[in-house]
Amino acid sequence: MSEPAPNQFALLKTRRFLPLFLVQFLGAFNDQTYQKAFLALITYRLADEIGMPTGILLPISSILFILPFAIIAPSAGQLADRRDKAVLMRYIKAWEIVLMLIACVGYYTQNIFLLYALVFLMGAQSAMFAPIKYSVLPQYLRREELMIGNGLVQGFTFLAIIFGTIVGNELILRDGGTLVICIIVVVVAVIGFVASLYAPSAPPIKHVGKVDWNLARAILTLFRECRTNRPAMRAIYAISWFWFLGATFLTLLYPYGEEELGVDEGVLTILLAGFSVGVALGAIGSGLLSRGKIDVSLPPIGAFGLAIMAVELWIATPVAPGPDTPLLNRSEFFSTFTGWRVFIDFVLIAAFAGLYVTPMNVVLQTEAPDNQRASFIALSNVVDSAAIVLNGLLVLILVAAGVKSSDILIVVTLTALPMSFLVARYAPETLYGRIALSVWPR
Repeated sequence: MSEPAPNQFALLKTRRFLPLFLVQFLGAFNDQTYQKAFLALITYRLADEIGMPTGILLPISSILFILPFAIIAPSAGQLADRRDKAVLMRYIKAWEIVLMLIACVGYYTQNIFLLYALVFLMGAQSAMFAPIKYSVLPQYLRREELMIGNGLVQGFTFLAIIFGTIVGNELILRDGGTLVICIIVVVVAVIGFVASLYAPSAPPIKHVGKVDWNLARAILTLFRECRTNRPAMRAIYAISWFWFLGATFLTLLYPYGEEELGVDEGVLTILLAGFSVGVALGAIGSGLLSRGKIDVSLPPIGAFGLAIMAVELWIATPVAPGPDTPLLNRSEFFSTFTGWRVFIDFVLIAAFAGLYVTPMNVVLQTEAPDNQRASFIALSNVVDSAAIVLNGLLVLILVAAGVKSSDILIVVTLTALPMSFLVARYAPETLYGRIALSVWPR
């Protein structure tokens, strides 16, 4: 291992970080490009052709992508703990090239069943890679670089998501858009595979037995093994709350924008971009603020800031327009003070979220046993998936009960107050941490 990187972005010049960074960034970009292009096809073409409402077809796509994280991740984590992670990375990226070539066939034939199958297979590929990308960082980076490295990975992943979203949404329905999307996803997959060839070897820390491919048993075994490690489990639950909250915003963004802000899809794209940029700023900022330390004083600040900004967004949300009022476009919405206020609120909410979750990822990496780090991260993926599904059910129930989108957003985000209090108990060096410990000792 070379000398520690002198600053955050200097890591991008090192072979022990740049290949992994590119593999993750390009993979996240491709996932979103494919999914958003498929969702656009469903919304504007395929739904009418097969005579089914988008309200049914769109959630199926989300479920098919997230399902593999719940059923495959435990065995994938075991595999990553028992094999060279760099070698596994190359196999997974080669798999992505094959999937993107099949995706091209699906786009040209517009076979909805093939495209749905690809969503599931891409979810499976992502579920196989997820335990690798975070468990390998402590092998590639020094302890004082973990906050920096995690901030870069987390931050740029969200930027890749918004770039992929824009490319998929904007290109697929244009003349020649199918060809352009096919070229993009295949070329990006090939570049990602080439980048994986430069990743340094990351052999298993210790031999820990065979991989259990009985998926149900693997999940139960993983829970039994991990629950005895209380610090790691606390981090897992804290991270799952972040995904629960994030799923709320992504689920309700469209109804919130159309029904309460009265804006069209162009404005929603800008708000989504602001949210992604905000998470990136918070994640990268956590690396700068920590100065190389694993700083658990940042998550309480992030969670508390989330709650404050949720109230501000609720106040900033204007009175809902009438049902016959024309939707505002980008220039109309951002010509008002309210438009910019809502946009800034979205950016700051996301920035506080990034400040919260990035240190928690580092805590999980450092508290998990070296020889089971990938398995612990796989368990985190399972719990995150469960949190996202639970969020979907909660939102569905509240919407069916007639609760407004803005009210759901503020209620869910205000759970940040108790989360801020809970995570503060593990930062006793801060005033807030001492207050929290005096009220609720560990």
